[in-house]
Amino acid sequence: MGKMDKKKLLLLGAFLTLSQSYAVDLIGSVTVEGGPQINRYRGWIQYKGTRVDLKNDLHLKDKTQYFAAVDIKKGATLALIPIIPNLKIAYLESETDGTGVLNANITIGGISFPVRDRVYSKVRFNQYDITLYYTPIDVGLASLSWGFGAKVIDFYEKVKSLTTGKSEDKSATIPVPYLYLKLGVDLPFVHASAEGKGLKVGGSYFYDWAAKAGIGYSFMHVVRISLDGGYRYQRYRLDDVSDISSDARLKGAFGELSLTVAF
Repeated sequence: MGKMDKKKLLLLGAFLTLSQSYAVDLIGSVTVEGGPQINRYRGWIQYKGTRVDLKNDLHLKDKTQYFAAVDIKKGATLALIPIIPNLKIAYLESETDGTGVLNANITIGGISFPVRDRVYSKVRFNQYDITLYYTPIDVGLASLSWGFGAKVIDFYEKVKSLTTGKSEDKSATIPVPYLYLKLGVDLPFVHASAEGKGLKVGGSYFYDWAAKAGIGYSFMHVVRISLDGGYRYQRYRLDDVSDISSDARLKGAFGELSLTVAF
């Protein structure tokens, strides 16, 4: 092998080593989290008809369901470019049904259901969140993050009379932008945080906040496992969005297990 070939190999090796170092340093840490959440449904919803109470008319049941999220924080290389944000992707399962007797006449989608009619109801309100955020304050024990994002709601509603067999259903994909804020306190073995999302546009608004606290343990400053408990509260006030109006609330306690890997 000639001198020129050796130089090329050395340069190629140095380039690959440097590229690998920078590529790995693009990501600072990845956190995977999830767990069960109690979903309690309250409020009303309206689709081309009367306001229908989620609990008293549709008899929707409270359910324990699940959520999951992936939080990717940028590494030292990307930190040199302040405009590039961190990224969090989250999913919340929210689907329930119920059977009961109507306490009043209701109309859904132009179809009337009389008082004392026995109906079966089903509602799906699954949520997909994408949040881009920055952490301008991170002093070890405390942190402050802010950002923006979008929530995509996979909505479905069905009401069926068990007496006559007539039914009405409505499905819609509803994108909702939001602003984001998070406060955190992190001690050696315990931590707590509160985060909120929300926005008001015209007569419609929503907010989604969650607070949690728990314990965590780090291995070699590379891997961290945390166990948390908390409470989430959501409110959706929609004013004729895809023919849907509502003042619906979703609330309940949750448990969370998370794993963080630092690079």
